[in-house]
Amino acid sequence: MNVPKLRFKDNNGNDYPQWKKQNLGNISDITKLAGFEFTEYVTYQDSGNIIALRGLNVKNNTLDLSDVKYIDNSDFSKLSRSKLYINDLLFTYVGTIGEVALINQNDKYYLAPNVCRIRHYDNVNAIYLLYIFNSNIIKREIYKYLTKSSQPALSMENIRKFKVSLPCLEEQNKIANFLSTVDKKISNIEDIITNLENQKKGLLQQIFNQEIRFKDENDKNNYTSYHLHNLIKDIKSGNNKERTETGSYPVYGSMGILGYNNNYVYDFTSLLIARVGINAGKVSLVTGKYDVSDNTLIIIPSNKINIYYLYYYLINFNLNKLVFGSGQPLIKASELKKIIIQAPCLEEQTKIADFLSAFDRKIDNQKAQLEHWKQIKKGLLQQMFV
Repeated sequence: MNVPKLRFKDNNGNDYPQWKKQNLGNISDITKLAGFEFTEYVTYQDSGNIIALRGLNVKNNTLDLSDVKYIDNSDFSKLSRSKLYINDLLFTYVGTIGEVALINQNDKYYLAPNVCRIRHYDNVNAIYLLYIFNSNIIKREIYKYLTKSSQPALSMENIRKFKVSLPCLEEQNKIANFLSTVDKKISNIEDIITNLENQKKGLLQQIFNQEIRFKDENDKNNYTSYHLHNLIKDIKSGNNKERTETGSYPVYGSMGILGYNNNYVYDFTSLLIARVGINAGKVSLVTGKYDVSDNTLIIIPSNKINIYYLYYYLINFNLNKLVFGSGQPLIKASELKKIIIQAPCLEEQTKIADFLSAFDRKIDNQKAQLEHWKQIKKGLLQQMFV
């Protein structure tokens, strides 16, 4: 068995016993909602108190309750096997494979199709087990037993065969506490980012509703209305030049960087707007040397408006309202040019742009810290679970 690179010691500084490989079925009870149980005894409804947890409710190591079905009128006397308790581990085994979450309260949840319940025995820490399921160990086991079909799936029998590394319970507890501390750090940073982004949204509304001004007391300049086409040189689509995986200059499309080329087209700060697809209307700010694909619009700036001010204005404006079409959402340059832009003098535009840019740097700094801690966690998992 591979030896973990990162181990804990007991309270006297001694090594714990070597880890053992165990079948998941030997350290936990694993079950699912049977098909006949679902069809005969489960009744879905849109409101209630008791939730049937489906595969879509298990995401990113937690329960996603944004779309739930209630089963208050079901025959619970026939569903005792699928009742969920605190520290039961949920595992998606059909379609999207490998999502996990721990149950956090009793008398609230039952199993629905496509997700199974893993109930650990007394010698297993539930949080440790959750981290095992986040590791490469389980990814390898999933790959080993996954049925290769149009609908990927795992059987309960094969899930029970999963080999997991199990130290003694005391070391499990230390590992779980240590990794939980890292997760708490990640969660705190995510909360900070969410709060900052909510603050930014509020500031954008206040600034562009002219509730917050960036002018001297004696400045009597007010906002003026312009059509966008009067403030810029042009809006046009990109091109379909060849691009490669490597090159000197990025080629931007509606989904981000599509590739690279060695012959840049543009060399100035500008705005890109996704022209087609699910991101139609999304605004991006780019600098340096770059090219643009034909599914993206580029705003050619002029000296009549601060391009950073325009960027924040269009974010607050929400260009999605100009997008039309369901099969292939689309936004037209001709419609963009008609947008009414409310703008103060260039000096105040610059102050607004600088203020919001500084706020964005705060958010970017927190996002960098978040990525840093996620990489730390990934490294720890790799060193502990081999």
